[in-house]
Amino acid sequence: MSFFIREDPLTGSRRIIASVRSRRPHVLKEVVEEEPFQCPFCPGNESLTPREFFRVEGNSGWLVRVIPNKFPAIPHMHDVVVDSPDHRADIESIPHLDKLLWTYKERLVHYYNQEGVKYVLAFRNRGKKAGASIPHPHSQILALPFYPKRFLEEKARYERENRNILGEFLRKELELQERVLSVSKNFVILMAYAPTTPYEVWIVPKDQISSFVFENRFEELAQILRETVSLLKNFLGEGLSYNITFQSAPPWDRDYHYYVRILPRVSVIGGFELGTENIIISVAPEEAAMELRAVKYAGQTELK
Repeated sequence: MSFFIREDPLTGSRRIIASVRSRRPHVLKEVVEEEPFQCPFCPGNESLTPREFFRVEGNSGWLVRVIPNKFPAIPHMHDVVVDSPDHRADIESIPHLDKLLWTYKERLVHYYNQEGVKYVLAFRNRGKKAGASIPHPHSQILALPFYPKRFLEEKARYERENRNILGEFLRKELELQERVLSVSKNFVILMAYAPTTPYEVWIVPKDQISSFVFENRFEELAQILRETVSLLKNFLGEGLSYNITFQSAPPWDRDYHYYVRILPRVSVIGGFELGTENIIISVAPEEAAMELRAVKYAGQTELK
């Protein structure tokens, strides 16, 4: 067993890494059975949802729809993005994923132009363990009239240290290569140094871009997301529940470095975590990187 404590390089939050291999088997190869129901997000059932705000058209119908959330966290500021007309699609099998990412950007721009909005989060929940109530592939955009805790903690470090913390951390990670999974033309894919969940992956632009509002390399990012999710599912199971979050600053705040988090939901948050706000991670990021690289190099999946 290896045991150590790490601080998230951006927030300072502590993580307990207690890597015990015997803890892993029960979280791997998750299988999910879907109960039959009339899906409101499937083509032909558009009348079952609120009237859409926005859509992306394809050659034979819509590719992406944006509708109001029927159960919003904040009224009039919470979208559901129907990612694909294909009920069984996921990130790695959505052919128009670049257009979906563009849709996220468009909705962020829309909300940041609304009075009183301070922060907008694009996120995706896949599977019941990740909080998805409907299996049809979908994402969400939520605009907030306040800055969330994680962003405030990150910003406090940027301002206190007056440097690009994530950019400098990325350079060190590239030198060490302990947690790096892959490098593309404009992005680095690596295991989180102090993860919130086992096998948490970060996708970080090489250059400092503060907000997803300024991103336009959607084809490259889409391919990275496909390959990374495919790799995680190949190792952790096709039915893997996971969250994707786009950690991004408002467009008026340039002192930030946006990144994307993929958080597999392979462990349960317990009383210790809730009582102390400290998280125990049962798989060290370095071990997770070695395991995923082994899958990659075995030819079961490939990251470019």
